[in-house]
Amino acid sequence: MVSLSPFQRTRELLKNYPEKNGWIDMSIGSPKHEIPSFIKEIIYNNFTEFQNYPSANSNLNFGKNISKWLSRRHNLKSDDYTSNILPISGSREGLFFGSLLAKKLQNQRSIFILPNPFYPVYATTGYYADRENLSINVSREDDFFINLSMVEDNTWSNTIAFYLCSPSNPQGSIASMQYLEELYELSLRHNFIIIADECYSEIYRDEAPHSIIEVAEKNKFKNILSFNSLSKRSNAPGLRSGFVFGEKNLIDRLFDLRNVAAPTVPIPIQIASEALWDDESHVIENRKLYNQKFEIFQNNIDKKFNFNTPSGGFFAWLQISEFGSDEEVAVKLWSAGLKVIPGSYLSVNNSDSSSADNYIRIALVGSNSDVKEAVAIINKVLN
Repeated sequence: MVSLSPFQRTRELLKNYPEKNGWIDMSIGSPKHEIPSFIKEIIYNNFTEFQNYPSANSNLNFGKNISKWLSRRHNLKSDDYTSNILPISGSREGLFFGSLLAKKLQNQRSIFILPNPFYPVYATTGYYADRENLSINVSREDDFFINLSMVEDNTWSNTIAFYLCSPSNPQGSIASMQYLEELYELSLRHNFIIIADECYSEIYRDEAPHSIIEVAEKNKFKNILSFNSLSKRSNAPGLRSGFVFGEKNLIDRLFDLRNVAAPTVPIPIQIASEALWDDESHVIENRKLYNQKFEIFQNNIDKKFNFNTPSGGFFAWLQISEFGSDEEVAVKLWSAGLKVIPGSYLSVNNSDSSSADNYIRIALVGSNSDVKEAVAIINKVLN
């Protein structure tokens, strides 16, 4: 089982190396760009709604407004999928409850398929529900996505759910339309649920990522639960606001579960969220700022690292195997003033050796000057 907190593991690794003022923390992917200020007034004007319990269902036009955004973003045939949407308290909470539902519906099956490395919440349901987390190593040759042809039919037929993250965390790869179509056909053939983590969908370099919902539209989104949030898109991780979109039957069942067991999104937050999803100007500016950071990183990182800017996300997944283990490198960089995550902390040991321990994850969320200084530290320390 992977540690539920790679951040806690990193703190433990570095606890004997005291922090000094001015050191740069690029271990956590917590956005630092400005949250759009126009939501202040919206929350204030609806402040009294904090007196009321919010519904676990889409209300106050939340579903209609998200539908319109999804329709614009993914060129869907309708702009009202209210019955296919639920508000959630950030994608992390939704991913957990979505996988818990999948296990309930597929209780006779035993496997969750997840990429290795992966976002740690993916492993929680399999671990706590006593099901197998089949972590499949991904490689650069497959653009860091699971090679679908390597999974046997008997494994697919015993699969509860398949975790898809695009753009991927930590590598920033974007799944091709062909990959999404092949995965969806397998889902229909073997009747497993695709749990799509799309919280980085609006952080990309040039071309907007396709979504699994595009290929599933023809089947009324059968077997699909897609999760997104405002944490990365709108620099609002503290708002704890997101949504899940998918097959109506799955959404109805997820509502039944969340209605009694999960946190609900406060009404003023839902109203402010509608405004954020309706505004693209701050999202365009957000991408521009991240792209500037990647330009700085790419232009200044030493060629010995053979780094290539990823298509999406805001992480630099840097190969460091020539300079020591990922933990050794993390300690060296921390001692010089830069905090990163060892790649193996986002991975899990399995029968095949994972390549994650050949990497470190660097969150390019600070200022441009922070990025430039971080690159200088990396070039100097790792030689």
